[in-house]
Amino acid sequence: MQYQTETHPSGLRIILCHEPSAVTYLGFAIRVGTRSEPRRYYGLAHSIEHMLFKGTRLRTAPQIIHRLEAVGAEMNAYTTKEETILYVALPRRFAHRALQSLFDIVRGSTFPEEEWAKEQEVILDEIRSYEDSPSELIFDEFEDQVFRGHPLGHAILGTEGSVGRIGVEVQRRFFREHYRPEGMVLFAQGDLSMEELTALCSHYFPQVATPLPTPSGQAGGLTLPAPPLRRVRRRDTSQSHVLVGRAAYSAFDPRRLGLSLLTNILGGTGMNARLNMELRERRGLVYNVEASYTPYSDTGLFSVYFGSSPEAEAEALGLVLQELERMRREPLSTTELQAALLQLRGQLTIASDNREQAFLSMGKAFLHHGYYESQQELERRLERFTPEGLHAIAAEMFCPEAFHQLIYR
Repeated sequence: MQYQTETHPSGLRIILCHEPSAVTYLGFAIRVGTRSEPRRYYGLAHSIEHMLFKGTRLRTAPQIIHRLEAVGAEMNAYTTKEETILYVALPRRFAHRALQSLFDIVRGSTFPEEEWAKEQEVILDEIRSYEDSPSELIFDEFEDQVFRGHPLGHAILGTEGSVGRIGVEVQRRFFREHYRPEGMVLFAQGDLSMEELTALCSHYFPQVATPLPTPSGQAGGLTLPAPPLRRVRRRDTSQSHVLVGRAAYSAFDPRRLGLSLLTNILGGTGMNARLNMELRERRGLVYNVEASYTPYSDTGLFSVYFGSSPEAEAEALGLVLQELERMRREPLSTTELQAALLQLRGQLTIASDNREQAFLSMGKAFLHHGYYESQQELERRLERFTPEGLHAIAAEMFCPEAFHQLIYR
């Protein structure tokens, strides 16, 4: 695949992966997420994502939907802690129609009051349904525990109280402040040319860039919280849900790939992951156990989650901590490292075959890093890690005394 990049005079960055295909993917990545919200209006970024399709200066909500879905297009959007993504997949011959609609949305959304009155109830129902799912809710509460007092800690959806305080004027002001070309990436994949993309950019965006404001919670970097906590919450659940973890390396730390590799060895998607083999296959204590690592711009989060019967909870937690300590004390052998790299390379190859996920990864990477790494480049960087280098990462990251614990039972 051939990648082209360009920066429009407005400051909008563009990345295009040209490939012959009957299907085209088009999207905008905006450098604004929940960490940019004022405390009073937690959930604001997510509420705007909902409202982007509810009316623009040119089209009503039904017109936006019909214009794209009438030709078989699939529209989607999501909000994270540090970005908002909206994108469309559709037949190539309708690409210009989709581009015009996307530009209209990110430049001309109007946030009609009557639409927000309806959508606000939708979001409140989403929050309520989420609170009925402890295996999902525990992750939000855990981030709030690790990053307590910091904008990274609160839930993407916000709370019933904070969403209830949001009005359309607040949304319009936040939209004007953050949905600007300097903080956006237009990313595309398919049988398109850079000339097509830049021509539309010049029609919709100004020719002069202006500086973006510093996102809330990022000025001066991140101050990590006080010592780790162990918290037990009483909830009406049939299972115990357990999360252990800690703050980790940022997306710009060269050690992040080593931690990603160690995370995959411990509790990745493979059934041969160490924690799955120990807790499920050998002991039958859990149905699901997984390790995850999420890097942010100035920190990250490493965690291990499992659900078990209340009777098995203590034994399962002890085995998790024991496995982390074992990785901290015992370096990987050269053979184990090569096996782990072989497995991860295979997983990356399969992931790259999913065009939509590869497209989204491209947009997010270019938004935050200004480049997109090919799989071959990523593999070359992974192969530079030695058993000694990975052992140093494990020794630092997997110290039990540094781990927060959150338990629902």
